Amino acid sequence: MRQTEKYYRWMFIIFPALAVMLGWGLRGHIGGGPFGAMIPGAMLAMSLSLLLKLPAAAASIIVIFGVYGIGMGGQMTYGQTIGLLLNPETVWWGSLGLTVKGAMWGLLGGAVFSLGFVYQRLSKKMIIAGLLLMILGMFIGIKLINEPMIIYFSDPLNPRSESWAGLLVGAVTLLTFLSFKMSPADFKVIRRFALLGLIGGGLGFGLGGFWMVLGSTIPEVNYIDWWKGMEFTFGLLLGAFLGYAAWLSRNDIQALIVKDRGGQELLYKSVYKELGIILLVVLLTYWVIPWSLRQFIAAVGSNEGFIYSVLFNTARAMSTYAFRGGFFFVLVVMLFPRIAWQVGITVTFCHTAIDLIIRGFYPEVNPLAIFSTHFLIVILMTGVVSVLAAYFSRKGDVTRNMFLLLIWSCILVSLTKLTNLPDWIYIDGLTKGQMFLRKYLIDIIFVVSGIIVSLMVVHTSRNFDSNNQT
Repeated sequence: MRQTEKYYRWMFIIFPALAVMLGWGLRGHIGGGPFGAMIPGAMLAMSLSLLLKLPAAAASIIVIFGVYGIGMGGQMTYGQTIGLLLNPETVWWGSLGLTVKGAMWGLLGGAVFSLGFVYQRLSKKMIIAGLLLMILGMFIGIKLINEPMIIYFSDPLNPRSESWAGLLVGAVTLLTFLSFKMSPADFKVIRRFALLGLIGGGLGFGLGGFWMVLGSTIPEVNYIDWWKGMEFTFGLLLGAFLGYAAWLSRNDIQALIVKDRGGQELLYKSVYKELGIILLVVLLTYWVIPWSLRQFIAAVGSNEGFIYSVLFNTARAMSTYAFRGGFFFVLVVMLFPRIAWQVGITVTFCHTAIDLIIRGFYPEVNPLAIFSTHFLIVILMTGVVSVLAAYFSRKGDVTRNMFLLLIWSCILVSLTKLTNLPDWIYIDGLTKGQMFLRKYLIDIIFVVSGIIVSLMVVHTSRNFDSNNQT
């Protein structure tokens, strides 16, 4: 009997569903954007790695593709789409828009995430070529459909840049490329995650949006965060469907990992070398690369001509999370495979520290400014998590400990943010009990969910030979 057979199908659905629900709720609270969406991506990857009983070295690679795939949808705008949903005259168009955006998020996210399971079966050149073609496809989709607003799910009178078509064309391009380059058996895993991600994402966002509709019909209940209900629903259903994809693919995935297990990398013996590399990655990700691209875009954007136009659009494509985030992480891990855990956990946490310190407590500070007090606080917080990640990666039950580290470091950031709540939290006419719910309910849900998910993490890692987790 295979090790995963001890877990019923429902465990493959409930565990990642709760993990991604928690991660998505945290993303909207302490992260935001594509880098914030790395939180649920990492939690999805680790929950499935534990259920599938994968060795830690394989799990670390899967985490990289988890933060890449799930993070990309965070580039989409959907605030105005929810506005359409709340207007009785456009409610169904807004619902369609949210469904489409969630479906594209899940489609591309599932396709890229599942690459982690077949990573060792593909050449580096094939992975790089596939991802670059995907990014090119995203750019084409945005240029041909989103920018001309041919099908538009935001307010045309106050337009926002949409990218759902970019995700669609990018996903189709990647899947088409892989279908020709991979064996049918291996590609079946990719296709399954992509299709079930599409269904889960579409249902999660489409149905979750109706929490907002419900809230608009009972405005007197203003102490409930209906937006957070939407986020929880999206994470719950997306995680459930991708977990079901893992259940259906469990034997295929285990066969792939077992075949390639001999090629797994060991850890760096030098902690200082590991910490030095991850510090460089953090600086490049959140400060050096975005600052350089911003300067370059400003310089070439003020000039006319074909060459300047090409340079401008190329730089814009490189400034997206798809390139300067996930693709950069894949390149780093290809060069330094032994720091995959650091990239997956530490870089993910760093964005929450930036959101807390710079965007939360000091919003007037330029987030790209370095060597300031705020920058040093972020680096100190990130350094603590990095040292803990280095420590736990050298012990047994690596995936379990990394999962717990990410959960509780993010929840700690969320609780810290309570000390800086804006004035709008205090609403006239609310009772003390309602004020308590308005102020603390979400964090109570985070803590309770964190405890439940942590218990599931410990349960799934119990009785698993620690040699398989190093």
